[in-house]
Amino acid sequence: MTQNPRLRSASLLNANYRAIALAIAMFAVIPEQVNARDQAPTAEEKEACMEDVFRLCSSHIPDRVAITSCLRSKQASLSQQCRYVISVRDTGKKNGDSK
Repeated sequence: MTQNPRLRSASLLNANYRAIALAIAMFAVIPEQVNARDQAPTAEEKEACMEDVFRLCSSHIPDRVAITSCLRSKQASLSQQCRYVISVRDTGKKNGDSK
């Protein structure tokens, strides 16, 4: 019981296409891991940095990305709370006692 070589090749090719389609579908459905640095700030983070934003980076309001970049560039001038928020967002790690 031998299979026609053309039929066998078509069957293998079809299986390869299905595998590729499955891989593409999986990557399309699974969201990419989001960096803490790229996420919208929480209410607590906004509160910790609000005064610093108005004092140091008000010209960047309402551009969240520009504000965050501005705060990073002026880290030495930030309040302790805001400096903590920026460092946590940059590293993605929280220390309970560093606040």
